[in-house]
Amino acid sequence: MSAAMPLPDLPWLDAPLDAILRRRDTLPHALLLDGPPGVGKSALATQAAAALLCETPTAEGRACGHCLACGWFAQGNHPDLRRVSPIDEETAERSGAGVKASKDIRIQQIRELAGFVGVGTHRGGRRIVLLDPADALNLESANALLKTLEEPTPSTHFIVVARRRQTLPATIVSRCVRVDVAGPTPEQALAWLRRTRSLDAEGAELWLAAAGGSPLRAWSLADDEQGAVHRKTLEVLARLPETGVAASADVLALRPAAEWVEVMQAWVADLGRCRLGAPARRFVSQHARLERLARQAHPERLARFAGWLDQQSAVASHPLNARLFCERVLMQYEQIFAA
Repeated sequence: MSAAMPLPDLPWLDAPLDAILRRRDTLPHALLLDGPPGVGKSALATQAAAALLCETPTAEGRACGHCLACGWFAQGNHPDLRRVSPIDEETAERSGAGVKASKDIRIQQIRELAGFVGVGTHRGGRRIVLLDPADALNLESANALLKTLEEPTPSTHFIVVARRRQTLPATIVSRCVRVDVAGPTPEQALAWLRRTRSLDAEGAELWLAAAGGSPLRAWSLADDEQGAVHRKTLEVLARLPETGVAASADVLALRPAAEWVEVMQAWVADLGRCRLGAPARRFVSQHARLERLARQAHPERLARFAGWLDQQSAVASHPLNARLFCERVLMQYEQIFAA
């Protein structure tokens, strides 16, 4: 996503946001925002937190954007808001010695909430904990969070964002009130993409298909830089297995493994659909190439590779050796077409 262009308004979030704000006076102590990926659950959590902390909300209950609390919120330093997410490299470096980046939400981060929720609020209103994404909790941090959820302090509200609700412990899910975030219809998503990215109908359809129907993913891909990277990755994958592993890895290994693995998963899924006689869904413009490859693919090997690749995606964010990881995946992919 281009840093120069902030994410535009997401009109399909109005309904779930209004549903939350209508319960302002009887708000549960924990909300779980659940829905498909790439529809804006994080944006909804931020909008809800801003509105609940605003001291002069609008008639609709939205954040006014002008009061002292909204000013603090916009600057990221509201004293009654705590965001809990995995620690990235930038945050770890800024925090100083002893803090390391992690793809998990660590138990220490949850333990530190005790000091936050155990004292009175600074402004005499609500206290918000925004946990995003909750599926980054490991076993220890999930158990520690459960204790906090079981004994909520007055005026404290958790807004929990789930990328995949099914991966969360049932004990945590059961202590939250679920808010469904359905996202836009395909027609609404296409209209939004055309308006916010200045695309024609064909371009919007191609990017939405490449993103698997996720409007925010499609919006990111439609960025010039992101789109160029995506097209280059797809070009390399489409030339396999004719292009050798080494030459393909020369290109793919320059990018974070998680990026090209995600594209490859979608490519293999489309390959499987074409092998069964169905049309390509994600890469419509590559349908002819996918059909030719599908006729060469060994069906059992294709199915095994798809499952194996899903397993590799779990470690793709932090491979021990990016180049070797890339070559290993590509060699396994080549075996689908081996005589």
